[in-house]
Amino acid sequence: MFLNRLIQMSFILIIIAILASCIAKTHTIVTPFDESKFEPYVGDGNSNIQGQAFLKTRGGEVRYAAGNTVTIFPATSYSREIRAAGLRRENLKNLNPRWSDYKRTVVADGSGNFEFKNIPAGDYFIECPIYWKVYGSYTQTTGAHIKKEIKVLPNQTLKVILTQ
Repeated sequence: MFLNRLIQMSFILIIIAILASCIAKTHTIVTPFDESKFEPYVGDGNSNIQGQAFLKTRGGEVRYAAGNTVTIFPATSYSREIRAAGLRRENLKNLNPRWSDYKRTVVADGSGNFEFKNIPAGDYFIECPIYWKVYGSYTQTTGAHIKKEIKVLPNQTLKVILTQ
């Protein structure tokens, strides 16, 4: 009797732990949004980023980021905290709406090529989602959201390959 009860309670605790892990966690940003850290990234600069975004399937097929949005944003302490929470798949509670004013986006061409022209030099996070339908399924997808930190120097055209 005691053993059956112990097994039941263990099973219930396992179910609760599994359900708790499925619930999205929330992250409250503690780093202050310091506009002065973002000011160097405002307006035009004399640097460029050129690149290609793609993934290789397990079978060796290349999936390009054709038509997908490539995003860059300044790699400040505020952005680092946001990125770290994102890597942990946490929802952000108090994101400053001004943060998105400093993002830049372009759309990759049919071969996954992209270019950011005339941007200020500095440290950036660059990211691009690449997902596709699983063969034989109408709803299941696979792929990844590729993220990378880069440094662009003044008067530089930085070549970037976004892949895993």
